[in-house]
Amino acid sequence: MRFSSRTIALTLGLAACATLVVGATAVAGAGHPTSHPTHQAVVVQEISIPVPGQAPVSAWLVRPSGASRPHTLAGVLYLHWLEPPASNQNRSEFLDEAVQVAEHGAVAILPDLTFPWTGDFFGDKRDVDSVRAQEFAVRTAYRALLAQPGVDPHRTAVVGHDYGSMYGALLAAAEPGIRAEVFMAGDATWSNWFALYFLGLDDADVPAYHALFAGLDPVDNVARMHDHLYLQWAGKDPFIDASVRDAFSAADPQAKVSLYDHAGHFLEQPAKDDRIPWLLGQLGLS
Repeated sequence: MRFSSRTIALTLGLAACATLVVGATAVAGAGHPTSHPTHQAVVVQEISIPVPGQAPVSAWLVRPSGASRPHTLAGVLYLHWLEPPASNQNRSEFLDEAVQVAEHGAVAILPDLTFPWTGDFFGDKRDVDSVRAQEFAVRTAYRALLAQPGVDPHRTAVVGHDYGSMYGALLAAAEPGIRAEVFMAGDATWSNWFALYFLGLDDADVPAYHALFAGLDPVDNVARMHDHLYLQWAGKDPFIDASVRDAFSAADPQAKVSLYDHAGHFLEQPAKDDRIPWLLGQLGLS
């Protein structure tokens, strides 16, 4: 990943962090340079978020530079996709986007997720426990976002892609203070991708495995958001078909929906060009 017109100094921890001061008009993120007007300087910091009972979460904190008065900043939690061996199947996926949003007056946290990126599968309740553990880590990262100076707890959002969007659905359902959610190309259930790509379960074994995740499936956790939910789908997505898209639209008929007919699972620039202004509007940012 390249950065233009930037300086960087590395340290660790919540108080003393890796610091990247962004004051340029061009940002290179995930290999796709974009140009946009600079509204205010942005600082990117390396942080470590303690999670009770788990390893700390490595993340980037992206915020406008300088001190902020209470409740003057919005907050966004960005949750990345899984796509081995892509170099951006981690917190780097949304870095450029987080910088752009921060220039408009938001604080963002971009955590590295671990399950199913690095976790083991068993085909039983232990997989459910792993999802719940990752969900708890995501909620802890969200609480860290709320704790940032200047963040208004009533102007927060979660943006997720692929598995990140699925965890984002659980977070938005559990945290009533979240105002907006962007759900990008995620599946309706946990069991489908787990059974197909990680476990190779026989069709006869899938229903019992699916039942283990009752209450946790993303499609069952989006109805609260109403028109504060933005569903983004790819027309050439090998992992998500029309039945999944229809299930989400039925779960939340008020959601905004965009289908990018010529896009693959990554969704790419047109989805980003639609997503950022929608998010800024939801959070009251100009």
